[in-house]
Amino acid sequence: MNKYFYLILTALFSLCVQLGLCTTVKIDSLRYEVLMSHKMLDENHFNDTFIHAMDITGDRLFLISTSNQFHLLGWGGLRQTGNKLTIPINSFAYTPEGFLMVISKNELCYFDSLGNINKLFTLPTEGMRISAGKAVMYIYDCNAFQPTHALYVLAPGGKYIKLFDAPSPIQSVVEMDNTLLIACKNAVFKFTPGNKELKLLVGVTGNKTIKSLAIDTTNNRIYFSTDSIICALKDTDKVLITDKFGGMLRYFNNGLIVFNTEKSFLVRLVNIENQITAGIQFRKNTSSSTSSEKVITNATIIDLVNNNLSDELIIKIINRSKVNFNLSVDSMIALAGQHVSSPVIKAMKQASKKQGTSTQKNSL
Repeated sequence: MNKYFYLILTALFSLCVQLGLCTTVKIDSLRYEVLMSHKMLDENHFNDTFIHAMDITGDRLFLISTSNQFHLLGWGGLRQTGNKLTIPINSFAYTPEGFLMVISKNELCYFDSLGNINKLFTLPTEGMRISAGKAVMYIYDCNAFQPTHALYVLAPGGKYIKLFDAPSPIQSVVEMDNTLLIACKNAVFKFTPGNKELKLLVGVTGNKTIKSLAIDTTNNRIYFSTDSIICALKDTDKVLITDKFGGMLRYFNNGLIVFNTEKSFLVRLVNIENQITAGIQFRKNTSSSTSSEKVITNATIIDLVNNNLSDELIIKIINRSKVNFNLSVDSMIALAGQHVSSPVIKAMKQASKKQGTSTQKNSL
């Protein structure tokens, strides 16, 4: 199993890079709710570094941690919880029953009812991570210095079983229906434990590593991130959410949570599904062009307005696209009749003048 998995994974990585599988549409207009920023931490004289782990408590607060201290984060700010630990924290996650599990070096530990931390068992290697499923826990090896990297399932009762070995560090594991999504190197794989089937879902080109995965179960959408980008995936539709930052992801309360430990911020992206739908629609509207460079017309603008894109986003699309607008008097009247705003029409005129492409007979 391990030999065949290695061959399949290596071949899929190569195919991913050759094909450039993350075809994207860039969306600029997102609403950010900042729960924690570097400035906020500086004002509170917080100088520690957070580890790459995050979970959500039963009280809907975010649990994050430094190497030896847990913190709770909510709209009221950041506060310590519990005592400082005498062991280092590598990773943590709540079990489906609500117990907090901690990985310290090569030991899996748990907190008892008195708040004391106890060893459950010794893990095969140091630096492993843990994540929760609906009924089980997953433990995986992300240590780059190991020759192989195992994924284990931890069932109730404390027994753990190896699912497979991967040739590259496993960065993130999440459940989706009856399958597992696994971030490994520059690709996301779908793994079916029942029949051991492995399928490549998406990859990113360049020297990027996919660091985190999150699932929106309502819309069956997958989110994945590197250190510098966040993308969304559903079926074959892939949309670039941002190329300004990345981080650890969780989908929570109809918003995408992004926790960036390097820059010490945690934000929630809101109304993201509407932006994704609009971006996909824009791509479909322009995909019929036979030109290698997409050309937008009056009809494109009307479609964007009908799909409820903001004026700000439409103007940004105009400014970065090749245009061929009809700016005659009759066309201007028709655009206004389709609820195209004056700022958008002004941007159409400016882009046409700059590119020298418009039909301006009898133009305003």
